[in-house]
Amino acid sequence: RRWVEAFTVRKEKAISIWESKNFFIDLEPIPGAVEAVKEMANMKDTDVFICTSPIKKYKYCPYEKYAWVEKHFGKEFLELMVLTRDKTLVAGNLLIDDKPDISGVEPYPKWEHILFSACHNMHVQLRPPKRRLHSWADSWKTLLDSKRQ
Repeated sequence: RRWVEAFTVRKEKAISIWESKNFFIDLEPIPGAVEAVKEMANMKDTDVFICTSPIKKYKYCPYEKYAWVEKHFGKEFLELMVLTRDKTLVAGNLLIDDKPDISGVEPYPKWEHILFSACHNMHVQLRPPKRRLHSWADSWKTLLDSKRQ
């Protein structure tokens, strides 16, 4: 019972941080992400979109996510943003995301989910054919090439 109470307090604290003004806009990019995504966007026969989900209490979140993309990637990337609570409805070949389980209306999305390593998902054991990208220094180009064949 104490464990449940402590967990609830921590969860509420975390949520209050996510919901606070400037949380998203002040986040630093993951090392190598901006460079990798820009390089990806310039590759022949490659369309890149930034697919992101707003939090449920979204007073600041949508604006700040757009402002963050403009700040770190430039205005041209604003046209490449997809803001949705259900990523299963977005068509594509790959979805690189740190959320281990992505579910929604479409039970079998068209994309392959590549789990991007983060502190909250390191415990997740992936079974083949599921794949993981540990960092942007990893061979993300190999992942793209695997979908071109």
